[in-house]
Amino acid sequence: MKLFSSFLLFSTALFSFANEKITPLKGLLVTGGGHHDYATQKNIITEEISKRISVEWEILFEMDPRRMKGLLGREDWAKGFDFIFYNFCFAREDDTQFIDKVVAVHQSGVPAIAMHCAMHTYHPYLKGKPEDKSWNKMLGVVSTGHGPHVPYDVTIAKEQTGHPVVKGLPKKWRTPKGELYMVPTVMEGTTVLAYGDNGAEHKPPAPQALAWVKEKGGFKLYATTMGHHNETVSTKEFLDMVANGISWVTKK
Repeated sequence: MKLFSSFLLFSTALFSFANEKITPLKGLLVTGGGHHDYATQKNIITEEISKRISVEWEILFEMDPRRMKGLLGREDWAKGFDFIFYNFCFAREDDTQFIDKVVAVHQSGVPAIAMHCAMHTYHPYLKGKPEDKSWNKMLGVVSTGHGPHVPYDVTIAKEQTGHPVVKGLPKKWRTPKGELYMVPTVMEGTTVLAYGDNGAEHKPPAPQALAWVKEKGGFKLYATTMGHHNETVSTKEFLDMVANGISWVTKK
């Protein structure tokens, strides 16, 4: 009788767990611009990330910088989303009032994910110190360019191997293709999780910050400079790390 009761309780618990509905995260992928195959990458990212964590995606895909500015200039464009994922390239935008307004969305608490050319968006053509610009402050780094199109090594920072974003990933791997970004400035409050290394024969010749997190400023951010080629975006390591990054920024 006791055995039956225990089995009944165990079975009921399993039944309840199996029928518990997992509320998916609501994510907005902001993508488009020049120099990259965003049409393909938007599918890779949304489909493969959804195999790893539960996300209900909306995609804002616009190649024209003027139309993208119009969309991000609306008052309610980020309303209702658990995180915003930036994979875009609009480097020539110099309207500081508009840029500050986009950043303000995150200063109000909305988590952010940023990859690759998001680090070169909204700052190269602005006058003054890049570390003083609101978009760079949001990202927590300044990137000034990139190296050649060659594969590079990714190495997890020794002191961060237990961080939730990189935990379980290989301590080192090599990308199938690559375009390593130069990141000479890492700001206070930014925690570098991984470095990229082109090798001494290429620029940049020293390891560069490649993935990081930030909690400063009232919101959480995960960013990586990886992602120029579809072959790299499709790798298990990249997708696992990005999925972990989304989980980390959205965890209350």
